[in-house]
Amino acid sequence: MLIFVVILSQFLLELAAVNVTPETKISSTSNFIWSYDDESKWPGKLCQSGGKRQSPIDIRTDDVVRDFRKEFIKYGPLKFTGYKKVLTTGINNGHTIQFSTEGEDLMHPLISGGPLKYRYRLEQLHFHWLSEHAVNGVKYPMEIHFVHVRADLTVNQALHRKDGLAIVSVFGNVQSELDDSDLHMGEVMTHVPKLMRPGNRLSGVLLDMSKLLNVDKSSYYTYAGSLTSPDCNEAVIWIIFTTPIVLTDAQYRMFANIGIVRHNFRSLQKVNQQVVYMPVEVKVKVPHIVQFFVDVGRAVTDFFKNFGTFVSNGIHVR
Repeated sequence: MLIFVVILSQFLLELAAVNVTPETKISSTSNFIWSYDDESKWPGKLCQSGGKRQSPIDIRTDDVVRDFRKEFIKYGPLKFTGYKKVLTTGINNGHTIQFSTEGEDLMHPLISGGPLKYRYRLEQLHFHWLSEHAVNGVKYPMEIHFVHVRADLTVNQALHRKDGLAIVSVFGNVQSELDDSDLHMGEVMTHVPKLMRPGNRLSGVLLDMSKLLNVDKSSYYTYAGSLTSPDCNEAVIWIIFTTPIVLTDAQYRMFANIGIVRHNFRSLQKVNQQVVYMPVEVKVKVPHIVQFFVDVGRAVTDFFKNFGTFVSNGIHVR
């Protein structure tokens, strides 16, 4: 019994050594042990009352606003700086696998543009399986969150500003066979086996995060929402890319075997004041068969246009 108590105590100390929320350093309840299995016991008033702009939500594409008037997306294209070589610490915090940026704030990657008035520094990325957000009622197998803090604020200040945080979200789809060019998760997956148990930590991990962001950056949903774990602060500008990255079935199964809770996503929240926007410059991808008929239609139109000109000019016989 004594041995069991010692082992349990050591485990709890290891777990306390890492913050137990996905938003490490981005939560004021980092010492409160909570569970995805019972959201009714989450700390934080906003987690319980529902607030006015809670996340995640079900994005209904028919309700998404193309921001022609620049009501929300005011600052041009999104700009990512410094994501190719990022020094991180890998952590299993009991809720997810997380990679937190190391070094001074000035060394952190930055994002700007789109709906972001300010520059935001990357603090960490983490994984959810299944996805937290849904699109037209459908969830993806995975969602990756890149958590950023406004570059001119401390973390504590950012938690109390309506635009203090920016979370970039990338969906993940499972595919049985992948080409080398599609191996978005390959580098990250070399480190995951060392982070299978809560409390596991891995320092000095150099990641090329641009591989996880290898999507169409002009096509995204964006809205003002909240953190998806305690204290559920309504301080987040969400940027959710419409194009998913892909991972293999084996890679996805490895996440399922990580020693954490059964699932790590918050339930979908009621849509109150959250208006979801999209950039107007998004290019709609037309299926090949549709494009074929469009091309045929243009050819027929051109033929009759030229034929009409020929007839109107008449046939001159000498």
